Amino acid sequence: MKLKYCLIALFLLIYTSVSYSQTTINGIIENAVDGTPIPYAMVFLTNTSNGTLSDSLGHFSLMIDNGKYELVIRSIGFVTLTYEFEHTEIQDKLYRFKLASDDLVLSELEVNSKRDQAWYGNLEIFKRYFLGTSTNSQKIKLENPNILVLDDQSTPKVLIARANDALLIENANLGYTIRYILQNFEYSKADFRVFYGGYAFFTSDSTLSKRKIKQVGKSRVRAYLGSTMHFMRAVYEGKVEEEGFIVRRLKKIPNINRPDDEELNTIAENFRTGRPTPYSFEEYARLKRLPKTIDVLDKNPLDLSQMIEEGEGGQKVLKFEDYLQVIYTKSKPDQNYPNPQNLQIQESLIHFLNGQIVIYENGSYSPPYDLLFEGYMGWMKTGDMLPLDYYPESK
Repeated sequence: MKLKYCLIALFLLIYTSVSYSQTTINGIIENAVDGTPIPYAMVFLTNTSNGTLSDSLGHFSLMIDNGKYELVIRSIGFVTLTYEFEHTEIQDKLYRFKLASDDLVLSELEVNSKRDQAWYGNLEIFKRYFLGTSTNSQKIKLENPNILVLDDQSTPKVLIARANDALLIENANLGYTIRYILQNFEYSKADFRVFYGGYAFFTSDSTLSKRKIKQVGKSRVRAYLGSTMHFMRAVYEGKVEEEGFIVRRLKKIPNINRPDDEELNTIAENFRTGRPTPYSFEEYARLKRLPKTIDVLDKNPLDLSQMIEEGEGGQKVLKFEDYLQVIYTKSKPDQNYPNPQNLQIQESLIHFLNGQIVIYENGSYSPPYDLLFEGYMGWMKTGDMLPLDYYPESK
C-alpha cells in the first residue's frame, strides 16, 4: 500500500501545564478538506500504553514523559497521520492536525473476495511471521483477521498483507490488548525473510484476578529480559555487561571461493544453450550453494560506550559499521525457539543499515527501520512485544 503523509499546521496559542518530568500536548483533529472536527479518533504514542480518543469536537490532551515519541492519529476513512517529536519540542500551543481522506480504504467486497482456501493458508503464514511462534505467541488471538487482504499474486513468491483498520490482538500471557495499525507486511517465500512495520497501542487488561496479575507479571519479565528494548536501554545506560549482554563485532567478508552472481548466471546460460563451460552441472550447483559471505567474529567483547557520540540535541548516537553479535546470558531461549545447536543462550545478530542510530532512555531508537535483526531477537515477534512505558518492577 502506498502511504500518504499529511502536513501538520500549528495554530492557536494556549497554556499547558508542565511538570518536572512530563509535558502535555494539546491538539485538535480536523478534516483537511473542510476543516470540520473529527471526533473519537485514536490518538496514541506508538508502541506505548499512552493514548486517548479525541472528543466530540476533535480535541485531545495527552501527557508526555521525557523521551522521543511518534504520535499516531487514526480515524476510519482517513490517512493515518504520524508526528515524531521529542518532549522538549512541545510548546504551549494547540496543535492542529489535519487528516486527508484515504482513497485506498478497502471495500468490504474486496476483503470478502479473498476469503478462499488460499486466503486461509496465507493467514496462517501471516500469523506465524507477524504474531510469532513463541510461548506467548501461542496464547495470542487475532480477533479480526477478516479485515486483512492477503496478496500473494502481485509479487512472485512474496506475501503482502494490508488492512483498512487496526488489527485487534489479545495477548493473554502478557495481559495486553494491542491495536496494531499495519503499515506494511512482506514475507518472502524464497528466503523466509519477513519485514513488517506499523503502530501499536497497548491497553492492560483491568479485569485480571490477583493470581492472574502475578502470572502476567512474570511473563512480562521473561519477555523483557534479553529483548531488543532491554538491550537498547542497557546500551543507553552504559550497563551492557551488567545487564547480562555480551557484544562482539562480526564482519561478513566476500567468499572468494564463490563466483559472483554474474558469472554464475553466465554458466547457467551456457548450460541452457549448450555452449561449452569449464564446469560440470554438479560443480555449478555446488558453487551456487556456497554462501556469498563468510562470518569473521572478533573474540574480544566490545565496549559500546566507546562508540556512542553526543548528538546536536544531546542525544546518544551509536555508530557502528559492521554487525553486532549480541548474546544474553541470564535467560535461556524460549522453549519453542528453533535451535538446532541446542544453545542455552539467546544469541542475536544486529545489522546497522546506515552505520548509526540514535538511542533513547526508554529503549526506542531512530530511525526505526535502520536495524535488521537475525537470530533470537529476529525470531521474537508481536506476541512478545511490550510497550515502551513498561519497566520491570525490580527496575
